[in-house]
Amino acid sequence: MYELIANSIPIAIVASIPLLLAVEGELLVQRGGIINLGIEGMMLTAAMTAAFAAQTTGSVTIGFLGGIAGAMVITAIFGVFAIALRADQIVTGTAINLLALGGTSFVYREVAAFQRPIPQLHTDIVSALSWIVAPLILGAILWNTSFGLRLRACGENPEALAATGRSVRMHRWAALMIEALLVGIGGAYLSLALSSGFAENMTAGRGFIALSIVIFGRWKIKGALLGTAIFGLAAALQYALQAANRGIPFHILLAVPYVVTLLILCGVAGRVRSPESLGRP
Repeated sequence: MYELIANSIPIAIVASIPLLLAVEGELLVQRGGIINLGIEGMMLTAAMTAAFAAQTTGSVTIGFLGGIAGAMVITAIFGVFAIALRADQIVTGTAINLLALGGTSFVYREVAAFQRPIPQLHTDIVSALSWIVAPLILGAILWNTSFGLRLRACGENPEALAATGRSVRMHRWAALMIEALLVGIGGAYLSLALSSGFAENMTAGRGFIALSIVIFGRWKIKGALLGTAIFGLAAALQYALQAANRGIPFHILLAVPYVVTLLILCGVAGRVRSPESLGRP
């Protein structure tokens, strides 16, 4: 069993990169008072646009740029309703997910470019950026900059920030675009590195898992990294157990990471304090 876990760690580090980037982005916006339930749709859109751009041009770089662009467009739609029009964030996020699910499926079935071969991507740089560089930068932004201080004020007491003459909306927009950048990279990585292209609903609930991990981590960087590592290891173990052919039905193994997530949430339920103004328009 020890050997099985040891062999699963490298797989977990690589396979959980899209989830980690989504967690980092969602942590940032929730610190600013926004619940972006549409993160699942953002990642799915990014995965599709990245695959389309890479397969059309033959360039991984353009594929990543395409993924970021796709995430930013659909995130901007969310922002218009949730920030500019002050619509309910949960309803808006749900609508974004439905739009992305239907829209990506339609485009995938209608566009022939998705059948072309995809360029090979080396994962080492993205792994280092996701697990080391991005958390350090995110932590520095949130806790060591005036922007981070004001963003956290947006999540705790936006009226106090507005009283100083600062724009709550602009800070939330900035956080939302940073999230779009991170989720765009994560979605692109999902279709360009972890898969051989785009597939319908390929995010498989990663956006919702990211929301759970942010809660488990108590809206802190270290907690988010720990939660992602636990989920990533659980996911890697189910792959390893399938490969080892231990006689366990694969449907049960596929459910393991999600069961672990539910157990984690049950363990922290009622014992965490969210930002005071989280979800308020």
